[in-house]
Amino acid sequence: MTTHRNGLRRAIIALLLLASASAAPTAEPQAETLLPAFWLEGRIVAAVLPRPNEGYIQLAARVMAEPSRYPEVVAFNGNRTVMRGRPVRFPLNLLKQEIQGNILRSLYPDDELTERGWAHRVTDPLETLIQLTEAYTGSARRFRELARYNGLRNADLLRMGTVVTIPLAWIPEGLRFGPQGLKAPLELIRDRAKGRIFASYRVKKDDTLYSLILRFTERERAAEVNRMSRELLRLNRLRNERSLQAGRALRIPIEWIGEDYLLQKASPRRRPPPPVVRRKRVRRSAPVHVIVDPGHGGSDPGAVYGSRRRGNRIYEHEVVYDIALRLAGILTSMGIVSHLTVTDPAQPLPVAKLSSAKLGRERVAVNPPYLMQSPNTANNMRVFLIDSLFRGLTAKGVPPENVILISIHGDALAPTLRGAMVYYPDHRLRAAEFAPRGRAYRLRREAIPAAIRFRPGPSRLAHDLSRDFGEEIIRSFRKHGILVGGRKPVRSYYYRNGERTLPAVLRYSRVPTSVLVEVTNLNNPHDRKALLAAATRQRIAKAVADAVGRYRREQSAVASLR
Repeated sequence: MTTHRNGLRRAIIALLLLASASAAPTAEPQAETLLPAFWLEGRIVAAVLPRPNEGYIQLAARVMAEPSRYPEVVAFNGNRTVMRGRPVRFPLNLLKQEIQGNILRSLYPDDELTERGWAHRVTDPLETLIQLTEAYTGSARRFRELARYNGLRNADLLRMGTVVTIPLAWIPEGLRFGPQGLKAPLELIRDRAKGRIFASYRVKKDDTLYSLILRFTERERAAEVNRMSRELLRLNRLRNERSLQAGRALRIPIEWIGEDYLLQKASPRRRPPPPVVRRKRVRRSAPVHVIVDPGHGGSDPGAVYGSRRRGNRIYEHEVVYDIALRLAGILTSMGIVSHLTVTDPAQPLPVAKLSSAKLGRERVAVNPPYLMQSPNTANNMRVFLIDSLFRGLTAKGVPPENVILISIHGDALAPTLRGAMVYYPDHRLRAAEFAPRGRAYRLRREAIPAAIRFRPGPSRLAHDLSRDFGEEIIRSFRKHGILVGGRKPVRSYYYRNGERTLPAVLRYSRVPTSVLVEVTNLNNPHDRKALLAAATRQRIAKAVADAVGRYRREQSAVASLR
C-alpha cells in the first residue's frame, strides 16, 4: 500500500510539473533570471519571489534544473508555506545553469576570462574553495585539483583579493562563461576530446604568426608575442613559421582572443554604477603638483635595444630620465610644482647626447635615499614615496585633484609596431593593500605606515580620471607631431605571461590622476633613432607638459564618492 501511495504521489507531482512547465511562457524576461543572491552558511543562495498562485512545485518548474528535487528547497526554507511577497531561498546548485551563470556574473562583475581560465577574485570573507569549486564546476569533487592549479597550499583559506582561476573546460557550458560565438573571420570550435575551446582561422596568403597574434589577441609586447608564437607552432604541429600555408585552419586558444572578436552573452550586473564625478570649479589659487617618475635605474637599465657599432644602442632609463628632467623644467616654468622620484647626482640637467657611462648611480628619493641595488625593492620604494608625497600634499591643503602622477617609460613591443601609448590604473587589478616587509622599508620615513590600503570607490574614480588624462596626453602628442600607437593608445593593462598586469607604481597609486607614458617603442629602429635626438625628447616633454596644463584648465571634475 505504501509503495502504491508513493507511486501515485510521484505521478501527481509529475503531472503538476508538466502543467507548470507548459503554462510557463516560452521566453522568460531577462530580469527574471537575475535573482538577489548572497552567501549563507558557506554557500551561495538565491532569493526567488513567488508569482501569484505559485507554490514550491510551480517555482521549481520555473527556476530549477531538476524540478523533482523541490523537496530539498522545502526543507531548506524550514518547511514554511510559500507566501506572496516573501522570497523563497534556493541553493545556487539547484537552479538552472543559465540562471546560475547570471547570478555569478552579477555577484562578481569584475571577474574575467584570462589565458588560464575564468579568473575569480575573492571579495567576501565567507568564500571557501570547496564552495567556489561547486559553484563554478557543478561539483565540489575537483577542489583539491583547483587548489593545485592555483598554487594554494591551504585549500580552506582564501584571503580577500585572492584570484582563483578555474579552467574554462571545467565550467559547464550552460553557465555561459565562455564566448557564445566569434566575429568573422574567426569560428568557434569545441574540442571535446581535449576539453578545450578554440578559435579557428583560415590562413591567407600574406599572414604570419606574428601578424595574426597582433590582430586577434591584444598582445603587443615582444616577449608575449614570441611566447605565443612558439605555443601556436606546438599546438598546430607546425615545424616553423614557414610551415604556415594559405588555406590552412589555424587553431588559437579561445582564452587568447581579444574582446573585439568575442560574442559574449550580455550578463546583468546588479552592482551600483561607478562613482559619479560632481562638477565644480577647481580652485585656481591652489598650485598643481606633478610627481614625475622616470622608470628603472640603478641596477636595472630597463629595455636595451640597438647596436653600439651602428650607433643606435639605447638604454630605457637614460632616455626616460632625460625626458623627466626636461619635463620638470618645463613644468616649473609654467608655475607647476614637480617632484622627481628618482635622482642622479651625476646628472642634474638634461643632456644633448645620451651616454650609458652614468647608468647605475641613480637613487630613489626616499629618506635616506635608496641606491636601487634591487629592482623589486626600488619599485616598492617608489610606491611608498609617491604615497608619502600625496599624503603630505593633501595634508597641507592641496586638493587631491591638483596632484598628478606621471611615470615615464619606453616600450618593448613587437619590432613592427611604432609609437607612444599611455596606461592608466585598472581598478580590477588593485589588491586590497600594498604592504611589503623588510628592513630596507623600516629604515625609510616614507614607508611609515607600512601598509597602503585601497577602497573600491576611490580606485574606480582613479580609473576614470586617469583614463581621461591619458587621452589628453595622446591628443597632445598628436598635436606636437609625436607618433602614437595605432590600435589602442590608451590602455588599462598589458599582458605578462598570459596575465593582465600593470607596473606597481600604477597598481598601488592612490593619486587620483595617475598615468604611465610609454614614449615610444624602443624595439623599433625608426622610433629608436628618433629618440636618440635631443629635439625629439624635448618635444615629448613639451607635449606632456602641455597636456598637464590643458587638463588642469579644462578639468572641472573633483573626486568625490557618491
